[in-house]
Amino acid sequence: MSEADFEARYRADPDPWSYTTSGYERDKYQATLAACGPGPFASAIELGASIGVFSALLAPRCRSLVTIDSAPTAVAAARRRLAGSPAVTAVLGSIPEAIPRRGYDLVVASEILYYLDGARLGETLAVIRECTGPGVRCVAVHWRPAGPERPFDAGQVHELLRAQSWLASVSSAATDDYLLDVLERR
Repeated sequence: MSEADFEARYRADPDPWSYTTSGYERDKYQATLAACGPGPFASAIELGASIGVFSALLAPRCRSLVTIDSAPTAVAAARRRLAGSPAVTAVLGSIPEAIPRRGYDLVVASEILYYLDGARLGETLAVIRECTGPGVRCVAVHWRPAGPERPFDAGQVHELLRAQSWLASVSSAATDDYLLDVLERR
């Protein structure tokens, strides 16, 4: 899917993946929060934050949280949802270009990395490496079924993450619906 495709989905439906009502999303959010840990995190980043539903759950654990999405309609919704959280900055932009280059102690990538083509995925991992130091937690969670709109499936993305020499696998979990990996920066 292109960035224009994402924007079109959000214009047609303000919650196109049922983030606010889906039992799957609710369960995945709880598992992802548990994988992140209790915090507090000095500086966290969430890639592909969409309308900010998970961001609102993560924000209380963060002194600073940057969320990024490329769809203007989604970012506008996230900003409204997160307006009461002054420590959150919702960035409109493409990954990896829009990632603010600063140090993070938590990186969350939920159902986003498999939308990137090989070159952009490699660039994104390079930026994450640049913006993290030893011991930083990286949490990745992706829906398992493959789709024609994604260059990769969850298994391929998570295998690639676990193969990075600069990341150490802490834990992995799998359900019928998603893969969840916790990795730490070496």
